[in-house]
Amino acid sequence: MSYSCSTDVDTGAVGTFAVRAYLGLGAAAIAVYLAVGGSVGIYDGLGLTSVGVIALGVTRYRPANWRGWVAIAISQALFAAGDIDYHHFPPASFPALPDAFYLTGYVALFAGFVLFVGRSFAWRDVASHVDALLITVAVGLSGWILFLGGTFAPGFDRTSLVAIAYPLVDLLALGLLVRIALAPGRRNPAYRLVLAAVILLFVGNGTYVVPAVGDAYRFGGWFDACWLATYVLLSAAALHPSMGAIADTGREAGRHPLRRVVAGGIALVLIPVVAVAEQIIHGSVDVTVVALGGSVLIAGMAVRAALLVGDLDRLRARTEESERRFRMIFERAPIGISVGRNGIMSETNPALQRMLGYTGDELARMHYTDVTHADDRALAVQAELDAGTRDSFIAEKQYVRKDGVVADSRVHVTLDLEDGLGMSLIEDITEHRALERQLVQAQKMDAVGKLAGGVAHDFNNLMTAVIGYSDLLLRRPEIEGSSREKVEAIRDSANRASDLTRQLLAFSRRQVLQTTDLDLRQIVERMDTLLRRLIGEDLRLEKLFGAEPVVVRADRTQLEQVVMNLAVNARDAMPQGGTLTIGVVSDGGSAVLSVSDSGTGMDERTLGSIFEPFFTTKPLSESAGLGLSTVYGIVAQSGGTIAVESEVGRGTVFTIRLPLAPTTPKAVLPPAPRAATLVD
Repeated sequence: MSYSCSTDVDTGAVGTFAVRAYLGLGAAAIAVYLAVGGSVGIYDGLGLTSVGVIALGVTRYRPANWRGWVAIAISQALFAAGDIDYHHFPPASFPALPDAFYLTGYVALFAGFVLFVGRSFAWRDVASHVDALLITVAVGLSGWILFLGGTFAPGFDRTSLVAIAYPLVDLLALGLLVRIALAPGRRNPAYRLVLAAVILLFVGNGTYVVPAVGDAYRFGGWFDACWLATYVLLSAAALHPSMGAIADTGREAGRHPLRRVVAGGIALVLIPVVAVAEQIIHGSVDVTVVALGGSVLIAGMAVRAALLVGDLDRLRARTEESERRFRMIFERAPIGISVGRNGIMSETNPALQRMLGYTGDELARMHYTDVTHADDRALAVQAELDAGTRDSFIAEKQYVRKDGVVADSRVHVTLDLEDGLGMSLIEDITEHRALERQLVQAQKMDAVGKLAGGVAHDFNNLMTAVIGYSDLLLRRPEIEGSSREKVEAIRDSANRASDLTRQLLAFSRRQVLQTTDLDLRQIVERMDTLLRRLIGEDLRLEKLFGAEPVVVRADRTQLEQVVMNLAVNARDAMPQGGTLTIGVVSDGGSAVLSVSDSGTGMDERTLGSIFEPFFTTKPLSESAGLGLSTVYGIVAQSGGTIAVESEVGRGTVFTIRLPLAPTTPKAVLPPAPRAATLVD
């Protein structure tokens, strides 16, 4: 790649040197031509050399617009043929055969300029066409006033028509080059050389009109230098490395370059200035030409003003539409957006305002660090962005809401290093993180459940043997006294160990369930007396049932254990008294069992571990930590889910959802127990 770059640099340097050398040699040849009063050899030599040099440039650079340059070379060949015929076989009158060569050469020249532009040019830009037309008309009328000065009255005879055809064709070519100049993009040296050649051609031919008609042409005049300079300039343009981009519009399409304004201003003042010059030079002013030129310019400016108003209206409509679309995206985006400079959140969308709990006016006065968690204020990528060493980054960080709650987020930040405008796209991933934590917790519980189930099976087999041998020993009559007490203690311990294994099996969802259709309301209602004795007299029990049956397919004993374990857990959370509320309702396709208390509640750390086996906040002598883990296993094995909501000082609510039975019988609540009497 470095080789190609150095080659391009060398090519440009060599091409520029060749252009300068050729211009120097051409200028020297023209100077000699004028010094000797005209030389056929120099004149014809420059014309033929021009054809060869253009062909050399096309062969050397192989440009994409080579067809245009071939047309230019053909035009130069026709001009040279006309010169040779004129010099060696002087015509007896005007027009003659050389004029046929010249006018045909002009057709080829104009065709070459059209091929330079190509079909990709902005031909539909009517406003630019009008600007180019105004400038060209102003230049043409100014040339008429300066060169002719009222001395030439064109007619409709062949002589006048051919004579006036020369400057008119030059003016058309000049207008096309002006149109190219008004296009966006920088004009290169090759274009400037071609433009200079056409201007000199226009000057030379404009000066030639009167002498040709009046038969007063003098070989070796200064306007010959204009034609010779045209040969030299077109050849030099073909030698320059930029010859392949005469009409290149660059990457600025859609902009209105300053040169259009400058050229338009020049066109407006050109005719008045030329009229003053005509008055000074000729002592009079051709009022007809000036009036005609002024009328054309005024009409053209009116058209241009109408087009400009139309452009402004379309631009305003596009701007409003773009603003409307941006506003719709900005205000309705589901993620937070912040725009501002120097870290100030000057403009924020409703999503970010809802996420952080601030109003737009409040955020507009805040720096992003004011709402950033202290742990995330020193992000390395953020420091690099603030230092200007990078223009974008993606990171996860925490924000602090107005109410103090921490919100997890994923932030996409981009910064315009030149303008200093920054934009942040902030996605609230708090719920996503919570789901991730729940997934991790579920995976951990599943792994622990599998381990607990395996251990429980093996342990239960061992305890079965211990209980069996204990019973055999107790049947033996010789086991009496303290020995019997010891064996009974062993059997009791083994039974308690079996109960523990059943709890582990419930947690691991590996115990065998005896499922039947049950109304949850009946389960809770039948446990009323047991629950009241269990929670004690200091706590109030409330039951809330729906009117419709809530029938599920589950194991009665296991459901009773769920209710009892949750009630015990609620009792322990209300040492100073309170209310235990048990609710049973039907919600769509689910049966909902809720157990709530008004106790001490739990913090987030405790909530994350309450379903883990052997986790307890009580002394180990009071609890084995299997109550809630057993509830979790029974609910999961029954096809349900359990959720818990708790806040320190505000109690806890356990919500269990079980699928309703496929067929719901018309179950009714049992009648209230009859009051006891003396007869009973």
